[in-house]
Amino acid sequence: MIALVAATLFVAAVLDVAPITPNATLSANSLSIKAEPAVLPGVAVTLECTARLDGRVEDCQVLGETHPGLGFGEAAVALMRDAEVMPPPRERRFAHTIQFTPARD
Repeated sequence: MIALVAATLFVAAVLDVAPITPNATLSANSLSIKAEPAVLPGVAVTLECTARLDGRVEDCQVLGETHPGLGFGEAAVALMRDAEVMPPPRERRFAHTIQFTPARD
């Protein structure tokens, strides 16, 4: 089983929101990700989300993904369900890229 771990996370600096620290580890079985026989290099998903006044992150939508149809978009949205940011002065939409890397055995 290939375990997937969210790696480097980036938030658009223009929007002045704090980096997001998800607290989840995903496996191929937990989100029905269709794993290909070979390791996929450079798997990334870019989301657009809303930062609420209390710091909650909601309404994430996939803007793009490097390997569409393999379940990484859904996995990225699932990772953001419990994410929080530094509360902004007003609700904001922001872009966020999650890169997935295979877990090292």
